[in-house]
Amino acid sequence: MPWVPDLSHAHPPVYLAVADAIAEDIRTGRLRPGERLPTHRLLADLLGVNLSTVTRAYQEAARRRLVGGEVGRGTYVLGVYSEAAIFAIGQRPAGGLIDLSANRPPRLAQDADLAGWAPGPGDAARLLDYPGPEDLRRHREAVAHWLRRRGVEADPDAVQICAGAQHAMDTALGLWPESGEVACEALVYPGLKAAARHWRRRLHPMAMDREGVLPEAFEAACRSGVRLAVLSPTLHNPTTATMGLERRRRVLELARRWDVLLVEEDVYGLLPESGPPPLASLAPDQVVYLTGLSKTVAPGLRLGYLVLPRRLRERLREAEDHTTWYVSPLAMELATRWLGDGTAWRRLLAQRRELAARHRLCLRHLAGFLWRGEPHCPHLWLVPPAGGAAALARRALAAGLVVVPAEVFAAGRAGAEDGIRLSLGAATDRGALAEGLGRLATLLG
Repeated sequence: MPWVPDLSHAHPPVYLAVADAIAEDIRTGRLRPGERLPTHRLLADLLGVNLSTVTRAYQEAARRRLVGGEVGRGTYVLGVYSEAAIFAIGQRPAGGLIDLSANRPPRLAQDADLAGWAPGPGDAARLLDYPGPEDLRRHREAVAHWLRRRGVEADPDAVQICAGAQHAMDTALGLWPESGEVACEALVYPGLKAAARHWRRRLHPMAMDREGVLPEAFEAACRSGVRLAVLSPTLHNPTTATMGLERRRRVLELARRWDVLLVEEDVYGLLPESGPPPLASLAPDQVVYLTGLSKTVAPGLRLGYLVLPRRLRERLREAEDHTTWYVSPLAMELATRWLGDGTAWRRLLAQRRELAARHRLCLRHLAGFLWRGEPHCPHLWLVPPAGGAAALARRALAAGLVVVPAEVFAAGRAGAEDGIRLSLGAATDRGALAEGLGRLATLLG
């Protein structure tokens, strides 16, 4: 029998009632991750409503990250309710709510960088068309120059342009359908879990410490047959862990020995003023490098990048129609200009300063409690008191503060540290962050 929502006690509008029913049935387990929902037309017939009503309901559920769909494949449940709830904050009453859940860069108080930019008369038609070879070439050259700031030497022709880092991760997993399980840290950002579900890939969680994945856990994964691993060795999301140089060398040595390909997720790599080099610069033949601009330059610049080892670049050419063609020429043109004229770097430096100021607020308000974070990290990891992170997150929500517990990030059922992630950039300003930290300190104290 196809899934049909119970709308007997629902209030109009119907499309929101259907979206709420999807959320509730995910929460109760009636709908499971990966389950396919009825087609728009079938559900409309079963409910006796217009087709457009079901379309709006599925769009609303997708906005909340409850479901995802592709033309020809249908609409599928993306994840468990605790993951989707991060993206449904807008459905809660707004009064007095401070949201520290979404991991985003802080909003700059004065942001006029876009005000003076507009395409010239001769550029408008080009930027409203599909991206042309010259546009792609110029952007790839600008990106290659930007990556050198991180110590990654990339041939511009080897840079694959994607519609954001999440799209880049989804593309990376899809390039190796034959690799079976994907090893990863025991705690991972929800986007990786969503990409793994999309490709029907099972995640193999590996134990961590304050430097990230443990070499012995990585070696055990290699021995079990894993041949593809995704790691976030710099400002790991959610735990803030940064892998030291010796740990990086040890992991790379094991990867070479067992012929395991590493996908290095490095979206925060340029935020620290100094730190260990990326894995891709230490072993370019063993690492797929993945980064983007949304976490360092501007959230609205939905541009991500993949750099593959030379021996594997043929796979990127096969994936061209599923990557670069998703990218807006307007966004690409703006990014090309900002990367070339220094605006992107100036914005990154401004973000460093703002994150450092917000880190000082954490030092003041959370003194005496157990937490980890670095001055330029956009999030911190708080060790919960007795009762656990999930209970603390519920108490925080009752106090008007949205934080994210470890269960949302767990790649498996065991072996992960319990904790709470607070996203410092999510607060609208420092005053809101200070208020949120004060509420949390009251709960902890």
